[in-house]
Amino acid sequence: MLSLVSVISVNLISAVARPDPDSALLRAATRVSSASDAVAPEAQLLATAKRYLGTRYRLGGTKPSAFDCSGFVRFVFARHGVQLPRTAREQAGIGQRIVVGPDSLRVGDLLFFRTKRGAASHVAIYAGGGRIIHASSGSRRVRYDDLASARGRWFIERLTSVRRVLLLTSDRREATLLSELDKRPPTNIRLAHAATVQ
Repeated sequence: MLSLVSVISVNLISAVARPDPDSALLRAATRVSSASDAVAPEAQLLATAKRYLGTRYRLGGTKPSAFDCSGFVRFVFARHGVQLPRTAREQAGIGQRIVVGPDSLRVGDLLFFRTKRGAASHVAIYAGGGRIIHASSGSRRVRYDDLASARGRWFIERLTSVRRVLLLTSDRREATLLSELDKRPPTNIRLAHAATVQ
């Protein structure tokens, strides 16, 4: 039986990923970042993640020879100077919680999923256009998954949260870890709102 959050997630993400072709109003109202919409830091992050497509999955893997889901996410973000915790459960506790909606997801957001090991035991990077990129234990490799596909339904039904860990500067050229804001003096912060979708 699907939880209320899962049903809402299924409907919203499905609408985002594949809007009804007969509904011009829905298409106009539904604007989700895709790889082509991504600004410099997001596009660079996605380009780094894409380089590791096909890398084999290994539980506990943290290097390009083999990744697990959180090891892959941590490695990709670290290549851009953003240090994340090691496990999916720890990663689910940082950044800003994002309410899933047709205009809320942005390239680089982290999506967390429930498995037998817990509520936030799998993590993926949102790649835009209703797709995620992740180290999949089922496929035994880093891959894209389309959330509107039959396989994607598994993810949508188990989605537990979305976290935004990147906060872009006002000119959207640099990104920083959201948790770093607490460590900076207020006069030095020139950052855009994290939830703004460009």
